Amino acid sequence: MSAYAVGEASQEALLVALAREVAGSGTTVNMLLVRTIDAGHVRDTDPTPRSASWTTPEEISAALMYLLSDQAGVVNGARIPLHGGA
Repeated sequence: MSAYAVGEASQEALLVALAREVAGSGTTVNMLLVRTIDAGHVRDTDPTPRSASWTTPEEISAALMYLLSDQAGVVNGARIPLHGGA
């Protein structure tokens, strides 16, 4: 788990640094935080405490569509948790 944790921390540090570098350029860098992608919609059809934090592809798509919109132009360097409403 330590190698995985180091990799995740490095990825996050890189994205934060990129967000700072591109600030004011019209380009933004943000992170969507997802635990498990619930492609089968198990969270809705057979909910369990474990699946409560899963994220559907539609929720990920909606967050991406927002980040690609003009309204999200001021969002830069954000960590956006998508934890299935849990």
